[in-house]
Amino acid sequence: MNRAKFINDPNHPRASDSLPLGGLKFGITPLNMQTAWIFGVVYAPGTPYIYRTDDGGASWAQISLPLPPGGENAELAMEQLGIMSPDNTFLIMHVTGEAFDLAVFTSTDAGKTWSLTPTLIPGSGSADFLSAEEMVVYNGNQFYVTRDAARTWSIIPPDVLFGESFAGMDFVNTSTGWVVTQDPANHRSLYRTSDGGATWIPVIP
Repeated sequence: MNRAKFINDPNHPRASDSLPLGGLKFGITPLNMQTAWIFGVVYAPGTPYIYRTDDGGASWAQISLPLPPGGENAELAMEQLGIMSPDNTFLIMHVTGEAFDLAVFTSTDAGKTWSLTPTLIPGSGSADFLSAEEMVVYNGNQFYVTRDAARTWSIIPPDVLFGESFAGMDFVNTSTGWVVTQDPANHRSLYRTSDGGATWIPVIP
């Protein structure tokens, strides 16, 4: 008979508190059958909300992250975690303080330790992880492309202003990708780029 290995209901006699009941859990990303991360946000300034298990979910430990500048007074939301190899991992943090920024973390030891990369990307947006070195980020206005694991970025203004109609993106490499838009009437369109996000051609208008 199968039963849950981890229970955090405080009314249950076998409940554990290694993974808090509180906080908004945005996602879970497994590395293998034993190791996984749960991430999200807790509404306390300067508190990253990310936990790791190495025993298949039976127990969890909070991950320590270096805070970006101003992060001690900001709301820190973990929204994307990308595993690019058994060792190389990306983590995207939304930093909401006096401004909105995206912080990018990298790990080269399967997520045991994390390094904050040098550049805070202004705005809020989403990332597409391509390899251990390559990633594309759209911040609502421009595309940011890295080919060296977020140590440096190329900033690419698109010739189409997607604005609030941006609904998602998928890149196959740092040159070729697609963006889906959705207007207030729920009509969806598909655009394609072959130059890293500078020019976009409607595929499905």
